[in-house]
Amino acid sequence: MAIFQLLTGLGFLLPEGKGQLAMVMTGMYLFSVAYSPGEGPVPFLYSAESMPLYVRDVGMSMATALLWFFNFLLAVTFPKFQDAFHNTGALGYYAAWCVVGWVLILLFVPETKDLTLEQLDARFSISSKSHAKYAVKQCLYVIRRYILRRHRVKRPVIDLPPQEYDYGHKEADHPRKISFDSDDKMPGGVN
Repeated sequence: MAIFQLLTGLGFLLPEGKGQLAMVMTGMYLFSVAYSPGEGPVPFLYSAESMPLYVRDVGMSMATALLWFFNFLLAVTFPKFQDAFHNTGALGYYAAWCVVGWVLILLFVPETKDLTLEQLDARFSISSKSHAKYAVKQCLYVIRRYILRRHRVKRPVIDLPPQEYDYGHKEADHPRKISFDSDDKMPGGVN
């Protein structure tokens, strides 16, 4: 999304005419294409998946209110940034925040895809520090495996603390290791 915002912003630097219009419209269209299936619906889906059932209604209402607050903030600040920094600077500013947001999401937002409610409880019992370390290891794995094409690289796993069950005793003292990747035979399966 940041790349397409920059493309749109840089389009305003071209001389007025069909070239500028084409570049600005292409950047805006590609931004919409990236936003619609990506960051657009994700806040609603993630909030609905990640909250326990007993607080889901309150949590979803707070998440939606926060989302609309930031939409309002964007609508209020964009004309002021446009006056101060022109179109290119305003779109560059928001593109920089897209990059910052991507890094923060990578480090602090746990993956919830294909997990059951019990697995979600285990996933959210992990500290933010542990998750950030896992996210960095996961990025390094993706770079080594898919960019550098090293097929013998081991997929990182995350340590989960022992969990109490309903019948009152704890499982073995060794922590569980769980991979939360979609390539597993069972989603969130124990390795």
